[in-house]
Amino acid sequence: MIKRIDHVVVAVRDLEAGIQAWQKALGLGEPSRRSSDPRVGYTAAAFDLPGGGFLELIQPTNSTGPVARRLERSGEGVYLVALAVEDLGLAVAQLRQRGVEVIEDGGQVFIHPRATNGVLFQLVQRAG
Repeated sequence: MIKRIDHVVVAVRDLEAGIQAWQKALGLGEPSRRSSDPRVGYTAAAFDLPGGGFLELIQPTNSTGPVARRLERSGEGVYLVALAVEDLGLAVAQLRQRGVEVIEDGGQVFIHPRATNGVLFQLVQRAG
């Protein structure tokens, strides 16, 4: 089912300060891309990693979205780990067959943290 870790998302209170901290700590260059999602309420910067995958930093843009709630509850840190799967539909079916709670939201699929000791996992299927 799982091919590899696709990316890791880290929640930060201040995106620019987060970028500088990760650049200093890991010797990263400039983010390869930036994005935002007003529906969920965050802005993000991603660093492509050698060998594939990426590290994404996200900052909430409102106080009511899931990123803001997570920061309030747990502070800065890993928000989610995304796992690449060969066939998303099959992966979801297998999880449900095993009784694992799956969250589907706007085409995105997550494994509920109750099933994974508090870690939010996202499943992604990449073309190619």
